Amino acid sequence: MQEWGNAFYPLAFVWAFFEGETFVIFGGMGAKLGIINLYWLVGTVWIGSFMGDQVWFWLGRRWGNRALARFPSAEVHASRVLRWLEKYGVAFILVFRFLYGVRNIASVAIGTSRMPWSRFLFWNFIAAGIWAWSFAGAGYLFGEAAAAIGEDGPKILVLSALAIGGLWLTIKSILWVRRRALAATNPAE
Repeated sequence: MQEWGNAFYPLAFVWAFFEGETFVIFGGMGAKLGIINLYWLVGTVWIGSFMGDQVWFWLGRRWGNRALARFPSAEVHASRVLRWLEKYGVAFILVFRFLYGVRNIASVAIGTSRMPWSRFLFWNFIAAGIWAWSFAGAGYLFGEAAAAIGEDGPKILVLSALAIGGLWLTIKSILWVRRRALAATNPAE
């Protein structure tokens, strides 16, 4: 079982580089069940998340305005992110990972701002740690709940998570189809 757990860390790093809250939650459950080490999980996803957002920030600094101009919907999201950054400052950096659909565009948008790289580096590191501990800890607590349920607890929680994930994907797919249909009927917008 430990060989599988050791293979989880590189996957967790890559997943956290791009996003991956659900993956980290399952990792936390695995830590509670003894498959992986909680501290290694947190460290891996902390660094993965931190490095991912630093790359997105750098891409925003380097090519952000030109790239955003090519994608009008991304430009709309980026301007909203910049308003939030202006209004909330560092607090926004500390929480944007927790806002669904905002993480990657937030780092790119912040990269287009006047925020110094060193300031983003510092606060991004702190925020990545908060994020890593929050989701790994939540998974660990789910693992405790699974253990409290009994022998079938992990199966019940995994099936519940899959059902919730399936429901979420279904809702997102329906909304995506509706947006596409609306965009097709209103091409000027």
